[in-house]
Amino acid sequence: MANYTQKLANMRSRRMGLGNAALSANFREAVALDSITEEFSEAYEKRAKTDAIKYALGAMQALDAKYTAISFQEGDRVKNQLGPCLQSVGISATFEYQGSVPLDIHIRRASDIDLLVFHDRFVTVDHTGPRAQTYFTLPLSVLDEMLKLRSQCESILTQKFPAVTVDTSGAKSISLSGGSLQRKIDVVPSHWHDTAAYQVSKEKHDREVKVLDRHERTLITNRPFLHMRRIEEKDGRTNGCTKKVIRLLKNLKRDSSKDIKLSSYDIAALVWHFSDQALNKPYYLELSLVAETQSCLQFMLNNLGYARTLDVPDMSRKILDADGKILALQQLKAEVDELAMNLVLELKSIYPDNQDFIRKSLAEAQVF
Repeated sequence: MANYTQKLANMRSRRMGLGNAALSANFREAVALDSITEEFSEAYEKRAKTDAIKYALGAMQALDAKYTAISFQEGDRVKNQLGPCLQSVGISATFEYQGSVPLDIHIRRASDIDLLVFHDRFVTVDHTGPRAQTYFTLPLSVLDEMLKLRSQCESILTQKFPAVTVDTSGAKSISLSGGSLQRKIDVVPSHWHDTAAYQVSKEKHDREVKVLDRHERTLITNRPFLHMRRIEEKDGRTNGCTKKVIRLLKNLKRDSSKDIKLSSYDIAALVWHFSDQALNKPYYLELSLVAETQSCLQFMLNNLGYARTLDVPDMSRKILDADGKILALQQLKAEVDELAMNLVLELKSIYPDNQDFIRKSLAEAQVF
């Protein structure tokens, strides 16, 4: 049986922000340092007395909003330096956040945050769109403009954050960490692409993002706001349980002894394909989500032909787009199985000997 005392300690450490180099270098959060001792306690810890149950409940919960707010505050510090400085060299820019933090599915207090920096002088356009003729052509090279944006971002960030480690080696992002920053910030030079759908709806989630790959000297298409919109919609339909299960699986992956080759993006995409009915539970039946997750993952493994057809929410690729991801899915399912078994052992004080008993026990387990 797994050691959930250690897993619980690992998860608690992530939620407290311990072991994070960027945070420990300059811990200036709204809470005092003594809050990361034994006195630190969260609501989930008061709902159970045993470790596996505490772990399962805690792994599902969002981090306290005040710590997530600090991620945005630190991102804003970077944004507020970049904006005026880029303007001073003739580059108008706008900014957006993407990723786990704005979706509130991050599992570490000191989570990294992605800051998209959009070149605001131009957009590219889907010329098959119904409003394509309303755009006008500028005499410029998009790639050259994006390379200038990247170069200026590197120069400004290095000058304005002298005590921070500014890593410019990445193909797509400039990473800032340490020094006065309480969070790692990834700055991603980008520009908008107005799709045919966006030309009609004018909704951000229908707009594509073109990200510069400096090494390949090309632009890569992303749809982060469609991904975020679809996860948010499903979470709204499932009483907040979509995000709970995403966080649970991310924590299980992080605490596994196996190197599970699924990204956080892949995990969110898998949960997006779970049935709404399976996920829609009241808060006091949160443990039943572990059994529902078992069933949904097992269905995918039993039907690999179907599983291989599943797209990520923004429809840009298949989730299981590499052979190693089938093994990773099996490994992730094994982590859920192990947690379910330990939960029932703690609930019933007997070793569960079949899946029906596990499912029934978790379906009936009420934790207030």
